[in-house]
Amino acid sequence: MLNILKGRLLDVLSGSLVEDGVVSWEGNRILYAGEAGAYPISAEASVYEAKGGTILPGFIDAHAHLTGSEDAGDFAGGQCFGDQLLGGVHELGLLLEAGFTGIRDMSEAGLYLSRAVERGAVSGPRIVPGGKVLGITSGHVDMGPGMSKDDYNKYDHLSMLCDGPDDCVRTVREQFRMGAKFIKVCATGGVSSPTDRVDDVQFSPEELAAIVGEARRHHSYVAAHCTGYEGAYQALMAGAACIEHGVMLTEREIRLMAERNVPLVSTLWVSLHVADLPGMPPYAREKARTCAEYNKRTVAMAREHGVRIILGTDFSNSKNTPYLKLGREFEAMVEAGMTELEAVRGGTLYAAGLLGFQDLGALKKGYLADIAVTDQDPLKDISCLADAGHITFVAADGQIVKNRL
Repeated sequence: MLNILKGRLLDVLSGSLVEDGVVSWEGNRILYAGEAGAYPISAEASVYEAKGGTILPGFIDAHAHLTGSEDAGDFAGGQCFGDQLLGGVHELGLLLEAGFTGIRDMSEAGLYLSRAVERGAVSGPRIVPGGKVLGITSGHVDMGPGMSKDDYNKYDHLSMLCDGPDDCVRTVREQFRMGAKFIKVCATGGVSSPTDRVDDVQFSPEELAAIVGEARRHHSYVAAHCTGYEGAYQALMAGAACIEHGVMLTEREIRLMAERNVPLVSTLWVSLHVADLPGMPPYAREKARTCAEYNKRTVAMAREHGVRIILGTDFSNSKNTPYLKLGREFEAMVEAGMTELEAVRGGTLYAAGLLGFQDLGALKKGYLADIAVTDQDPLKDISCLADAGHITFVAADGQIVKNRL
């Protein structure tokens, strides 16, 4: 069936607004996107009017946790993995409601949920899974110091501990065996972990080189969680393909990222606001305050040197970070000094490139028909992307999954 959306259209490729625009698609491919006057409307088409809203590509979150949590209670345990996984099925629908038609997941859950979406068993966004996050013993993802390393690796579904180059290679291979499409490592400490500092350097250069080398042999890449700058530098020297968070980067790391075309994945809303969230553990609140002071400087340097900044939220559908408000990251990017267009490109065009989709992230003939409509103009007020209540229409892979037009 031929579908047509009429109204204001944001061309993220050129950065221009087409006030009287049209997007048409059939199946899962866009047939036309541009000026309405250049496209004849077929009487047989299903036509939808965006009215005062804006038509955009579907949004992409390049750093999500389908079964994680930012709620304080879950730092001490929380639900079992089966409950979390079944909850994830529901949460995929919330992502679509908010206009997000693609995500890159940082947990074991993404392995299973991505296959369910691909089979059509579950309605949800495109998922690029990374499997378990790799960390060192006593590092950022080691949340079970009272448990043996073997038991922790067996029972934790977010992360896996590995030490020494050989153990790192084996662990990377295990993730690819399970279906991971990339590997995430923790190159520094972080806010949520109780046993390290945010600027701790984690993994040795030899371990990082082993992880990156093994990922490349699988035609894949490594995403590096980096809060402190020295661990980020080590990750970049080892060949990490993208830096997650990048809170305390210096000009040395930013210049290296620019030279090597390594993007920064933002997670700014959490960075700027997590210290004020209710119920956070004292150790996390204290570390978060330190991070918020640095992050805006990192963004300013990245923009100055032409580093692509890609939208990632670090959200996990908790009470503190609900998926229906996933678009808060657009607001946070602007709060940190980016323009509205830069923020939108970060959550569409640039994110699609990082996830490996060359035909996604823009409204263009031949591209996949992932489309979102907001009720206002995001280039004037970015907050219209911050809440699912402002998203009036969503098509994912050509299928209309939300329509309030």
